[in-house]
Amino acid sequence: MNSNPKISVIVPVYNNAKYLRKCLDTLVLQTYDNLEIICINDGSTDESLSILNEYSAKDGRIIVLSQENAGAAAARNRGLALASGDYVSCIDGDDWVFLTLYQTFVNAIEKAGQELDIWMFNVAAYEEGKNDVVCRTFFNKIDWNNHKSDDTIHTFDDCVRPFTRNLSAANKIYRKAFLDEFDITFAAGLKYEDQVFSIKTFLRARTIMFTEDVFYKYRNFSAGTATTVVGEKVFDIFKVVDLIEQEINSLNVYEAYKYAFFQYKYTIFASHYKYCPAHLRDRYYNEMKRRLLEAAGRNIDLNIAQRLRNFKIYEVVKANNRAGFDKFVQNVITTAKSN
Repeated sequence: MNSNPKISVIVPVYNNAKYLRKCLDTLVLQTYDNLEIICINDGSTDESLSILNEYSAKDGRIIVLSQENAGAAAARNRGLALASGDYVSCIDGDDWVFLTLYQTFVNAIEKAGQELDIWMFNVAAYEEGKNDVVCRTFFNKIDWNNHKSDDTIHTFDDCVRPFTRNLSAANKIYRKAFLDEFDITFAAGLKYEDQVFSIKTFLRARTIMFTEDVFYKYRNFSAGTATTVVGEKVFDIFKVVDLIEQEINSLNVYEAYKYAFFQYKYTIFASHYKYCPAHLRDRYYNEMKRRLLEAAGRNIDLNIAQRLRNFKIYEVVKANNRAGFDKFVQNVITTAKSN
């Protein structure tokens, strides 16, 4: 086991000039320095490329590449193809990490005494201009105590709610040889591509280790801004769910995960409904309803499903209670903002 592993940090950058310096500062000032920082300028039209070149001139670990705008997934895939490290980390250009992140990871490997396919850490939201001392995090230790509750090595089967939380790639460090072994890349052209990537890696990982400590801050932009930016791409969530379903079917684990996956469907569809522009909501709602009714008919015992988290979402949609569904989603948003 390499006691000084090289870590490839992949940073897709698209018009992040306002926040990019903070992101890069937290990478170049890491307490662990065996890094290569691969920055993919994804067709930015602001000053992002100039900032990247400025930092690259000062720090030889920074590699800057440019491409026509193709989305974060394509940028990350290009970074993966170029990465020469033992491990890979994906950081978004408008977020930042704590300065001890990578040293803490290396310490975790040494403690484990073996290579790790996935090491996972926590993330907290940051909203500009607001006090972020108390933040919601991505996951809790209790999420991973299905069979054991210690902090040693886990597999995805230990996850209590496998499809409902923690499907970001930004809060994980991956063993590069593990990704190469299974040819795992991001679903280019799709929004929410992290979710497919995360499920692919989780289902195949033999060694997963995590810490509940926060090492990453992501910028939580307003729902109104998100709606404006997402537009038609909100429908990508349906394609993402289809890809995940194909994955669990191809690995013959559908029966083991069918109730968790059904829960994932109605919660993920409802959560993305709030990003839907007003003129697209009828279309989105109808597609969601069609998919949920179809999913419920696939050997799902609704008496068992009633015990699933947030099952009320499915019941409201099944009853075609559009007003009730809108109210339910609004309550979820209000609750989230107050936490």
